[in-house]
Amino acid sequence: MSTILLPGDYTDSSNPAVKTGPGFYKTPLTDPVPVKAGLEVYKELQSGTFRFIDTNTKRYIPAVRDNVLGVVQSKHAEGFRVLLQEASAPIQLGQFAFANASKKNRVNLPAGAVVYGRIVAADPNIEPEMECVDSNTGQAGGYGELKGGNVFNVSLAYARYLLFEGGPVLEAIGETVAFEIAIGMNGKVWVNADDLKAVWKITRCIEEGQHWPADAVVDNVKKIFSS
Repeated sequence: MSTILLPGDYTDSSNPAVKTGPGFYKTPLTDPVPVKAGLEVYKELQSGTFRFIDTNTKRYIPAVRDNVLGVVQSKHAEGFRVLLQEASAPIQLGQFAFANASKKNRVNLPAGAVVYGRIVAADPNIEPEMECVDSNTGQAGGYGELKGGNVFNVSLAYARYLLFEGGPVLEAIGETVAFEIAIGMNGKVWVNADDLKAVWKITRCIEEGQHWPADAVVDNVKKIFSS
């Protein structure tokens, strides 16, 4: 049963194996505290148990360990400035926050490049920071620059649903065509396929799929791909 939380409410943080995500604020010396109103949700992931506050807000607030998809706004001496939402302030992406990056092997991303990574610093008093490398392995792990394809926006709640649940829409698309997808907790989705026509049909299925009843998903996906 989900629990409704309000900002400042007490939550049970006695289990150190449970990682906290969006909606909570934590410092090294304090327990996680809710900073949003919404439902407390627990999800079982490959890395362990993860909890966050599910709320249908329009503004994304960076939280540590969030997978995000952004667009490079500009480049500077220490890295890049990346936009996570059109109306938000850019965040920092370090020059060496990529797999195999070094002084001799510097990453060169132009303005407008699409990158997929995760938030590694999100303290309210400092500029948020992301990285495009799996810090556990030192490998890309699916993070980095995303080339080609199409980027579009969905609601934050729908992005979380796609990221954690997948849902029948993605399953139906996967049974119809081979495709790649990256989903950001900031409400951006990137898809790619062998041809541009398939990319736009996949985009349409995902955008419209949030309004379809479960028993109509397969037929609607087939209808879009047959048109």
